[in-house]
Amino acid sequence: MRPSLFQLSPLAALVAAVFSTQVQAQSVSINGLILDQDGKAIEQARVHVHGRQQYVYADKNGRFTIQAPADAELHISAKGYGDQFVKVADAQSDQLKIQLEAGGLERIVVAASGLHHYDLEMANPVSVLSGEELSCKTEPTIGETLKSMPGVHSNYYGPVAASPILRGLDGPRVRILNNGLDSADVSRIGPDHAITADAITTEQIEVLRGPSTLLYGSGAVGGVVNVVDNRLPRQLRPASTQIETRYSSGADEKTAALAHDGGQEQIAWHFDGFKRKTNNYDVPDFTNDEGESTNQLANSWLDNSAVNGGLSWITDKGLLGFSVGHIDSEYGIPGHHHHHEEHEEDEHEEEENHQEDGVFARVKQDRYGLAGELYKPFAGIETLSFNSALTRYQHHEIEGGAIGTTFKNDSFESRFTAEHETFAGWHGVVGYHLQQSDYKAIGDEAFTPDSKTDSHALFVLEERSFGDFTAQLGARIEQIDYKASGIEFEHHHDEDAAEEHSSENVKNDFTAASASAGLVWNFQPGYNWALSVSRSERAPSAAELYSNGAHIATQTYELGLAYALDADGEISKSETDFKKEVANNIDLTLRKFEGDFTFTYNLFYNKVHNYLYMRDSGLTMADLEAHEEEGHEEEHDHEHEGEEFSIFHYQQQDATLYGAEFAMAYQLTAEQELEFFIDSVRAKLDNGGDLPRIPPVKAGAGYSYSAQDWSATIDWTHYMKQNRVAAGESATGSYQILDLGFSYYFNLNDLDLTAFAKANNLTDELGFVHSSFIKEDAPLPGRSFTLGLKARF
Repeated sequence: MRPSLFQLSPLAALVAAVFSTQVQAQSVSINGLILDQDGKAIEQARVHVHGRQQYVYADKNGRFTIQAPADAELHISAKGYGDQFVKVADAQSDQLKIQLEAGGLERIVVAASGLHHYDLEMANPVSVLSGEELSCKTEPTIGETLKSMPGVHSNYYGPVAASPILRGLDGPRVRILNNGLDSADVSRIGPDHAITADAITTEQIEVLRGPSTLLYGSGAVGGVVNVVDNRLPRQLRPASTQIETRYSSGADEKTAALAHDGGQEQIAWHFDGFKRKTNNYDVPDFTNDEGESTNQLANSWLDNSAVNGGLSWITDKGLLGFSVGHIDSEYGIPGHHHHHEEHEEDEHEEEENHQEDGVFARVKQDRYGLAGELYKPFAGIETLSFNSALTRYQHHEIEGGAIGTTFKNDSFESRFTAEHETFAGWHGVVGYHLQQSDYKAIGDEAFTPDSKTDSHALFVLEERSFGDFTAQLGARIEQIDYKASGIEFEHHHDEDAAEEHSSENVKNDFTAASASAGLVWNFQPGYNWALSVSRSERAPSAAELYSNGAHIATQTYELGLAYALDADGEISKSETDFKKEVANNIDLTLRKFEGDFTFTYNLFYNKVHNYLYMRDSGLTMADLEAHEEEGHEEEHDHEHEGEEFSIFHYQQQDATLYGAEFAMAYQLTAEQELEFFIDSVRAKLDNGGDLPRIPPVKAGAGYSYSAQDWSATIDWTHYMKQNRVAAGESATGSYQILDLGFSYYFNLNDLDLTAFAKANNLTDELGFVHSSFIKEDAPLPGRSFTLGLKARF
């Protein structure tokens, strides 16, 4: 049965019923003013109700208004300032005046933490990109937006599809979330499939490095990227609108985005949308896979748009909200292009006839969300909450005007949690997590079969403070069931056997258990140590189990764990038992977060039993042809003429990954700041050999100057040579990228305006991304200049 939004109705009915009861805690309206030590207003300072999702931002005069319970605690923070906590009950009047001192790191609430943790309080390493910094780093893909963070790289399938790599892990090991729920696209199956989430209308992006399986399931064994927006409002905000337009020279990019929030009495609403269009990206001169010299990345154009809206009923008892979003996107797929046809066209023809240039993807996604929270519904429980999403995803790959392959994914996900009051010193949440998906692939490149996935899980997170120590414990038990159809386990030698050849329906199930323990020690003011130890189990994904076909994007023939392959190219059903990956991870973190000099230092060690990876079998698709019936062979030759893809067979072996991440900032003066970071990861099989496409060591430095009306940044990033490579993999040379940015702030009538300019890759450096499947054919974009304007009113 297809997932249905009606599955949400019991929880919605529960919320509505409790809303109709008597008010238990009275809210008050709090007005305030936020200033620096010199008495100047701090614009965009964040005021957050501790332990809840409610927050507002100060206006240009430093003023704010927020609704909060009478016994609430407010957390006030701003980038470049030390933060403060203020109890509403202790306020002398309804007009708060708060002064923040310069220096130190801003505490940011991590929505994906599960217990309203601030980033500096978590045992697991976490990075958050928000505010002006997020706006400056926004790129068309999430991977490219985040790649400058310590411990984060991009798998880079050209500028059109780039997913984040966390500590050398990506694909099904990194969960991409939108407001805490899976993005439900097919980006985890192939690197040429774009992530549907976009940073242009996002409020913050959270990156949890290391296993985060307790809340988000076995797919988060490598980490979590949570894209947070306000499409389902969780707080009442004064009416505000932001409009942004930008133009970039490197791909003739034109982008426009709008976001509007508002609230009146008990109703809050949100609307956002964007439109982005580019041509093929300019790159430094290089020689492509056909020996031709070019300065453009063929088939790398984009035409993306999205619209989202939400409405919430918010009272002092809780909230009930609904959201809807629609994505309509088209993008070229590098590696599928026809070189000669493209080079015969001039630039104008290329702009107007993208669809004739080569294979491109057409994506449509509709997403419906429903969420609710109940505050203090009964004794012992602080909050009951649920968050659900129903997603309809469809993705056509089109060549020559005809649909070649279609990917579909209908999914439903719901998480229900109960946050309890402190009991015997422990405070935490217990919850239930449901995920269902119905995946279909139809056409020439349908290398994965149709499959249905059902996952049910129970989890618990608890924490307790012991003086300067805070202990954090968690556990999760998860049941995953797969049903796949159309599985063909054998290729016969003789044509007579073809009539007896039939497909099978298969079922597999796994039980994955995970547990973690963390300790945070605030050993002196402004410093803490954090230790996290976890054991995380991951069930193989449906694609890793059942793949059987040519994957043009990676130029490989992928064969899943469910199959056996002999030395002659004969495919049969595997008799080997499937095993879960078991990751035993240790993270040690040292932080200094007060004063002019701040830093974060992470060391990690991850021992993975039964690590699942694609091993080069030494065979090619030509070795399979002798075992295929004549009709299939002819069709295959027609589709892949001249291409002898290597056969990569999923295997399991023990592996070890370890490394370090370091980031520091030094406030030279009130206006000037220096930053530096470096990260590294080493990943190898225990029986010898390196894992493929592991990112190189990355180091970077930055300088920023912030005046009253303008700011400027210089960022330099160096990617070192990667020569620790897997069998059949080539080394990748080093390169460095220099970026400049400038912003000017001014007012026009009632408009707060920001004009900005950026220069990316100012030196026009030729760089190839080692973690990319098509690194030799898809260098990074060359020199590009961006101009933009943002207006708030």
